[in-house]
Amino acid sequence: MISENDKIECRKTQLRLLNELKVICDKHELTYWIDFGTLLGAARYKGFIPWDDDLDVSMPMEDYKKFLEIAEKELPRDIFLQIPKTDKEYKQYFAKLRDCYSTFLQHHETEKHQYHKGIYIDIFPWVFYPKMPKILRKILTRATLRTRYNAIVLSKNIIFNYLIYIICKFIWLLFSLFKSDKLGRTPEDNGYYEAIPQSVLYPLKEMEFEGKFYASPNEAHEYLSLMYGKNYMTPPPLEKRIAHAKVILPNTPCNHPRALSRGMK
Repeated sequence: MISENDKIECRKTQLRLLNELKVICDKHELTYWIDFGTLLGAARYKGFIPWDDDLDVSMPMEDYKKFLEIAEKELPRDIFLQIPKTDKEYKQYFAKLRDCYSTFLQHHETEKHQYHKGIYIDIFPWVFYPKMPKILRKILTRATLRTRYNAIVLSKNIIFNYLIYIICKFIWLLFSLFKSDKLGRTPEDNGYYEAIPQSVLYPLKEMEFEGKFYASPNEAHEYLSLMYGKNYMTPPPLEKRIAHAKVILPNTPCNHPRALSRGMK
């Protein structure tokens, strides 16, 4: 059982990670916006969804790549930029900022996993999707996500899944000749299988989240309706209010080499 105090400390840490990201983005004029459950929480509660325990940020791919280069140099020592380049055991297609003083275990994780497991925020790169029938885009996105995840993250039927993944990437390349005005998370991790019209996303506005204002989609209502349905302001039933973490230890570092004990210089 995770204590209420540990949940509070976790959120304080996540807000610090978000604010460090915002400092870098503002300084270097990089585009970011709060997204997914975080944006939904901002719309409903002006803060975290009460049962949620993660924080999501998105960036256009060009700015995302610049952020990764800058963040490695400018982040405080106790914040770890987690990407495959910096953490060889980390296999996801998106980045995380991790607090080095803590441990955050999701339901599928154990201490045996060797990648960094500090309290985190997710940073998702976004790309323009090519023009294609909606059903084809969803099928192709699903196939791309599933086969990459099976081959690279789960090491499951690696040859078969990786082959299908490469075929999917080739199909995306062929369709890239047909431009559209819709954006979404990269197909490798777009679990919503959705693409959003550029006019719904830009120009960015600001929304309040836990007492501060952060960049958010231009048409937040339309955006959230596309993602979660027209009734997005209505909370789900109790049995679906599921948090990500099974363990949160705000002051206990994980077993990764970049983890730190408080007070270390």
